[in-house]
Amino acid sequence: MTTVEFLPLAFRNIRRNRMRSMVTLAAIAFGAAAIILAGGFFQDTFLRMREGLIHSHLGHIQIYKRGYWDQGTARPFEYLIESPKPVVEALGSLPNVQLITPRFSFSGLLSTGENTVSVMVQGVNPDGEVRLRRIEGIPHADTGLAILEGTDLSNDDPFGVLLGQGLARATRLSVGDSVIILTNTVAGSLNAYDFTVRGLFASPSKEFDDRGLRMPLETAQRLLRTEAVESLIVLLRDTRHTESVLAQIHHGMAETYGIEAKAWHELADFYNRVVALYRRQFVVLIAIIAVIVVLSVFNTVNMSITERTREIGTIMALGFRPSEVRRLLLLEGLLMGIVGGVFGLLLGTALAHLLSIVGIPMPPPPGGTVEWRAAIKVVPELLLMAFGVATLSAFFSSWYPARRASGLVIADALRHT
Repeated sequence: MTTVEFLPLAFRNIRRNRMRSMVTLAAIAFGAAAIILAGGFFQDTFLRMREGLIHSHLGHIQIYKRGYWDQGTARPFEYLIESPKPVVEALGSLPNVQLITPRFSFSGLLSTGENTVSVMVQGVNPDGEVRLRRIEGIPHADTGLAILEGTDLSNDDPFGVLLGQGLARATRLSVGDSVIILTNTVAGSLNAYDFTVRGLFASPSKEFDDRGLRMPLETAQRLLRTEAVESLIVLLRDTRHTESVLAQIHHGMAETYGIEAKAWHELADFYNRVVALYRRQFVVLIAIIAVIVVLSVFNTVNMSITERTREIGTIMALGFRPSEVRRLLLLEGLLMGIVGGVFGLLLGTALAHLLSIVGIPMPPPPGGTVEWRAAIKVVPELLLMAFGVATLSAFFSSWYPARRASGLVIADALRHT
């Protein structure tokens, strides 16, 4: 008999003990659903962390003067983009580029009259940063840079600054307080301006919140006495276009304008380590679920063979070969895996949709400061993985019982009670 001819007999054998089969199918289905929910939660976490970093701080691509990453850390003012306008125009002509906004980061001293602390200052374009922070297409997307108190930067208030919440807490500053920012100019002299705290912000990076201060770019340039910028932040229409746009910059613009480009994932070391950790945890979770499914199906098939020993002896006496008996029992395990896997996909997808609508309140992610609401992101690869684990686990767990049954001696099987 062919495998197709065995199908009706395999289905009938599965239905014979409905309660036991239902318990096994439930174990397989819940295992597949658990993989979808856990994997979808990790996928959503990765997405939110990634987009939060991109839209609050990193952008998709950062442009610097050539040599900045090798020497600019020690001598940052020697590696400035002196004429950013032609570079901005060239970048804007590339497909999939949505926004280009300049920045100037430098260190300085913040004085409140009583305390003086070291700060990391970012001169930014207020309008560009507002556009950069928009995260679209993600339910409950609130993981970017957030204004906690006061108002955002504005070009109408050139001497208003934003403080990270950690910095504000350490210096006991609040909205409306006056501060002095002292720093070295590009030429090496000292310069200082008086500022007013316009607002407090929180970002996905606690390190940045503890030392970060933002001011309008034009004011930062006046403070440093330069018209250059340190970097250009490029925002794309979709993160998936990062590598293609980066390749166009490297091959078409780097030599012409004397620049170098870094993708967001090259700058997000902490994010990369968190993703690697979570993925290993997910592999362990899948292994545990697979073991549970294997043991459940193994128990069902083994008990079924024990109860059907005389039946197996009878069909072997009627001419069934050992290989056909083994094929029949393996087919039963495979069918339970397929049916259980399908139910698991339906259950997992339904629960994922429901939880995504409601949202799962979560504390700040590792290294972050902002609470967020998680969802379950279901992707095709995750569905395929869940179905594959369910089906293959059920199939291979039937292998040993099927092999044992096919090795029965007919006379002994017929005498079994």
